[in-house]
Amino acid sequence: MSDQPKIILLDCDIISHFITSHCLNDLPVILFPHKCVVLDYVYNEATKQTFRKVILDNLIKSRNINLMTFPDSNLAIKEEFALIKRKNYLIGDGERACMAVAKHSKDIVASSNFRDVAPYCNANEILYLGTLDILTIAVNKEIYDEATCDSFIQNAINNNKARFPKGVTQMKFYVAKDLSFI
Repeated sequence: MSDQPKIILLDCDIISHFITSHCLNDLPVILFPHKCVVLDYVYNEATKQTFRKVILDNLIKSRNINLMTFPDSNLAIKEEFALIKRKNYLIGDGERACMAVAKHSKDIVASSNFRDVAPYCNANEILYLGTLDILTIAVNKEIYDEATCDSFIQNAINNNKARFPKGVTQMKFYVAKDLSFI
C-alpha cells in the first residue's frame, strides 16, 4: 500500500460500470484513502443521461468524489490533450483529458478502455486501474466478496456492454496486476 494518498482520475466507463451496478457510492470507499476526481470532460460525457447526472451530482455534493475543471491554463497539458487526439482520433475527450492531466500531474487513471489507455499509460509511466482492478481492491479490503464482484461483472456486461479481458466473466478468471501502488 502506498504511503501518500493519490488522486485517481475517473473515466466515464468506470463511472458507468459502477452506476449500472448500483455501486458508485462504494467507489470512494474502495479507493480510500485516495481521492476520486472527475474531470469536467468526463463529467459532461457521464451525465448525458439524466439518471447518471443525479447519482454523480449527489456524490460530488457529498464531497466523496471531486469535480475538477480541465486545466486549460496549463499549456503542456493542453498540448498533450491535442496531441493524443492527433495520434488517435477515436479516443474520447474524457479519456484524453485524464491521460493528459495524469502525464503531467502523475495522478492515476481509472479507465477500462485498456486498448487505448494502457499503451499510452505504459509509454508515459502513468499508473492506471481498470474496473476489475478496483473490484480486486474491494475484495482485498473485504468490502466485496467474489459473488458480489461476479454479479457486478455480469451486470456491467449485460447492461453496460462492458468489455473485460477475454474469458473474464467472474473474478476467479481475472489475474490482477501488481496493485501495491494503491
